[in-house]
Amino acid sequence: MTTSRMPAIVMYLVAVFEFLLGSVFMVVGNFVPEVKTTFLLVGAGLAGTAVILFLVGMRFHRRFREAQALRANGVRGTAQVLGAQQTGVYLNEQPQIALQLRISAPGHGTYDTTIKEYVPFIAMGMLGTGRPLTVLVDPLDPAKVIVEWSLAAAPTAPPPAAEPYVKEQILATGVPGTIRVLSAEFAGSLDEQGRPVYSTQLHIEVDGRAPVAGPAMFAVPLERVSVMQPGGVIPIKADPSDPRKFAADWDRLATG
Repeated sequence: MTTSRMPAIVMYLVAVFEFLLGSVFMVVGNFVPEVKTTFLLVGAGLAGTAVILFLVGMRFHRRFREAQALRANGVRGTAQVLGAQQTGVYLNEQPQIALQLRISAPGHGTYDTTIKEYVPFIAMGMLGTGRPLTVLVDPLDPAKVIVEWSLAAAPTAPPPAAEPYVKEQILATGVPGTIRVLSAEFAGSLDEQGRPVYSTQLHIEVDGRAPVAGPAMFAVPLERVSVMQPGGVIPIKADPSDPRKFAADWDRLATG
């Protein structure tokens, strides 16, 4: 989708210019027999180009209206970049990228989709880091998605797991929720209880709060390690004032 009205305006202005120029050629061709055929053909070509540019402008304008509607009514979610490929198209010197995304959004769950976005150069480095992107999704049509590049370009603090000395308090008084594993890798170390520590990318959903996403490292009981793969869901309790501070509620997760 197009998040700026400028491309549509540019197309409309160029279309008007081409149409006026074509009209001039056709008028001159009607009054000057020596160049009539050539000028009429050139004028007709310019007029036809003007129509095409006007239709392109209408398409840009429609996409801009859809993006504005998503900004007003879309549900916020996160997207993991599975793949990115340039299409060769540029707009305002910004490359269009075909993004293969794994999206997690309230009301739609987790699903894979491909969208084409004009990516600001300041955000290009984000695509290969594994850091989730913030997206807005149409509540009725999960295929309609825009990326909030302004948030992607800004640094965000990772959602850390709770320190050991506050885990028991969070489990006793925290708000229930879940974390969905987007990616997980053994960090090569064990905690003081001999449990493997995992470096992860997580999508965190806490009752009554907007989802958040980001990296976290935490230890996993040996009998629960099977859940540490993309798509795995772990019940948690989160700090009521900060859902990024959480403790895994392993007792509510079946062993596997």
